[in-house]
Amino acid sequence: MFNWLKKQTLVREGLSCGKERASSDGSAWKHRMECSPFVRFSIFVLMLAVIVRIGQWHSTMATLEIVTLGILALIITVVVVKLAAREVWQNNYQLLLLFVCTVTNLLLNKFLVVYADQLMVFEKSIPALLVPSAVAPTLVTILISSNAGFVTAFLVPLLGSLYLAPGAELSLSSLLTGFAAAYFTQRIRRRSDLLMAGVGVGLVGLGCALLIGWLHDPSLVFLVVQGVWAIALGVATSIVVGAVLPVLEWLFDRITDISWLEMTDLNHPLLQRLQDEAPGTYHHSLNLANLAEAAAEAIGANSTQCRVCAYFHDVGKLVKPEYFAENYRGDGDPHKLLNPSMSALIIISHVKEGVNLARKNRIRQPVIDVIQEHHGTSLVYYFYKRAIQQKQDAVEGGKILKLREEDIPQVTEASFRYPGPVPQSRESALVSLADAIESASRSLKNPTAQRLENLVKDIIKARVEEGQLSHSNLTFNELATITEVFTETLKNMLHARIEYPKDRKAKETPDHDQRPAEKTPAQPPQASQAG
Repeated sequence: MFNWLKKQTLVREGLSCGKERASSDGSAWKHRMECSPFVRFSIFVLMLAVIVRIGQWHSTMATLEIVTLGILALIITVVVVKLAAREVWQNNYQLLLLFVCTVTNLLLNKFLVVYADQLMVFEKSIPALLVPSAVAPTLVTILISSNAGFVTAFLVPLLGSLYLAPGAELSLSSLLTGFAAAYFTQRIRRRSDLLMAGVGVGLVGLGCALLIGWLHDPSLVFLVVQGVWAIALGVATSIVVGAVLPVLEWLFDRITDISWLEMTDLNHPLLQRLQDEAPGTYHHSLNLANLAEAAAEAIGANSTQCRVCAYFHDVGKLVKPEYFAENYRGDGDPHKLLNPSMSALIIISHVKEGVNLARKNRIRQPVIDVIQEHHGTSLVYYFYKRAIQQKQDAVEGGKILKLREEDIPQVTEASFRYPGPVPQSRESALVSLADAIESASRSLKNPTAQRLENLVKDIIKARVEEGQLSHSNLTFNELATITEVFTETLKNMLHARIEYPKDRKAKETPDHDQRPAEKTPAQPPQASQAG
C-alpha cells in the first residue's frame, strides 16, 4: 500500500512513468521443481499410498499383503518409466501427470469391480464384460507423448491385475485397448480426431469383447451386449477425455496439438496490431511460418508449434516498427541519423520488448521461449562492421588531429550481440534458422535455385560453427533434411513470374489494368540484420 502511494507521488512529480517492471516468470524455480530428486521421491511415495488405499477398498486381502503388492507395483512402475519413458522420468511435472491419470483409471476400474452386482446387463455384470482401461493412455499420449502413452497402457492393466484380479482375458483386453488408445491418439489435432480415435479403440475392444464372450457365453444376446458395450466404452472414453483435457492442460501447464492449432488463429490482438502497425514484419512472419512448418513436418518436430511461434517471434518490433528494414516507408532509413551502437541497441531490444508484450498478453511460455531464443547470441553484423569502420576512420583522423587514444570511441563485440540464450529445442532452432534464411533471401536480386541452395547451406553452416544450434538436439541428418526443405520451399515462395508477350497495340495504348506496377524501393543493405 505504502509503495503504491509513494509511486503515485513520483508519477505526479514527473519522476516516474507509472509503468510496472516486467516480472520474472519463475522459470528457475520451476526448473528446480522439475528436476528435484526429492520431489520425484515424494511423488512415488504418494503413488504407493494411493495404490495401497485402492487395494484396501472392498478387499479381503490382509494389509501386509496389500502393502507388499503396492511396493511390488511401485518397483515395476519405477523400472518401466525409467527404461521406457526417459522424458517422463526427468520431468517431475510429467511424472505427476502420468501418476494422476494412471491412478484415476485404476480407481474407475475398481469402482466397476466393487459395484459389479448393481451394474447388470442381461444378468451379466458389466466389469465381467470390459473395463475402460483406455482413459489414462489416451490422456497421457495427448498431454505428454506417444511413448509415455504406451507405458501407461502397460501399467494400467498390470497394476490392476495385482488388486482387481480380473482374469487373464480381461487383462489382455485392457492391454490391447490401452495400446490402441496410445496408437490412435498420437497425432490428435482436432476434437473430431479424438472422437474417431475413440471409435478405433471401440473397434479393438469389440474384437476383444467378442472373443471373451465366445469363451464364456457364446449366446447371441450376450455377444451383442458385449459388442455394444465395447463400442460405447470407446466413444465414452473420447468424450470423457475431451471434457477432462482442458482441465489437465491448465493444472499441469501442458499444451496439446489441439491447443496449438487453436493458437494459429490470426485474429489474436497482437497479430492484428502487427498487421496494422508493422505490415512488413507481419508478412515476414507468415513466410517464416511456412518455412518452419515444412521443415518441422520433414523431421518429425511439432509443425503447428513452429507455425504459432513464427507468428509471434517478432512482436517486439511493434515498439519501434519503423527502425526495421521490412517496414521502411517513404521516409527512408532512420538509422542514418544514429550511430551504430544506438542502432544495434534498438534492433536487439525487440527481443526483450517481444517477451514483455507476450507476457502482458498471456502468451504461453514455449512461445515466449522462442521469442527470446530466435536470435540466440548472434551478432548484429551490419552495424558492428559499420562501427568498426567508423572507429578506423576516427583513428585515421585522430592521427592528423593528434587526438589521444582514449578520445577515440571503443567498439566491443559484446555490445552488438543478442543476449540469448541459444535455441533450446528443435522447434526453436527451426524458427531461428527460418528467420535468418527468409530475411536473407529477400536481399537476393536474382534468386535462382543454386543461389538459394548456397544461401541456405551457408547460413546453416555458420549457425553450426557459431554454436547457435548446440542445445537444440538437431542431428546432422536432420540438418541435411532441413536444408533440402528450406531450399524447395524458398523456390516455391520466390519463383519468378513468366513474362507473357504483349500485343503491339496494347503497348502503344495501355489501359489502366495493363500498366506495370510502380517499382518498390530497393531494400537497404542491412535488411537481413534489421530483421
